[in-house]
Amino acid sequence: MMERLISVCLRLILVLDLVFRVSGNKEGDALNALKNNLADPNNVLQSWNATLVNPCTWLHVTCNSENSVTRVDLGNANLSGHLVPQLGQLRALQNL
Repeated sequence: MMERLISVCLRLILVLDLVFRVSGNKEGDALNALKNNLADPNNVLQSWNATLVNPCTWLHVTCNSENSVTRVDLGNANLSGHLVPQLGQLRALQNL
């Protein structure tokens, strides 16, 4: 009985993990859209990994205690391109 319960719990954890990975993170998606729209000759944004659920671990990104992006510091990064509308998903963004 206990083995069955453990098996069910493990399967549930795996399914939930997959769901969260597939659903992604709107803030991460927004920053990834920005990255894809910028020329980055020095690979400044190489840590911006779209497979990570939380962009708070990315370089040049600062988050608050609720893991919402509050700052994206790309000054002196030699980037060129255009801003993207998806940046509107960064509800807590204060500095860009």
